[in-house]
Amino acid sequence: MEEQLREMGRDVLIPINKESGSMNAYFLEPKDDNLSFGVVSIWSDKETLDTMKNSERYRTLIQNMSPLIKSLTDRLYLTR
Repeated sequence: MEEQLREMGRDVLIPINKESGSMNAYFLEPKDDNLSFGVVSIWSDKETLDTMKNSERYRTLIQNMSPLIKSLTDRLYLTR
C-alpha cells in the first residue's frame, strides 16, 4: 500500500502538476522515521493551480488515493 501511494504521488501527481502549468514540482520521498510523502509545486498564479485542482484527472487521483491515506493536507502560500 505504501509503495502504491508513493508511485501515485511520484508517477501521477507530479506529471499532473507539470502538465497543468506548474513552474516546478517536487516529490518528497518518505523516510524511515516518517512514512509520509509530500509534493511541493510552484505556480505562477492561483488561477492555474485552481484549474489543475478542478481537473478530472486530479480529482480522480485524489479519489483513488483517499482509501489509502489518513489525511491530505493542502497549503497555499501566496507571494507578491
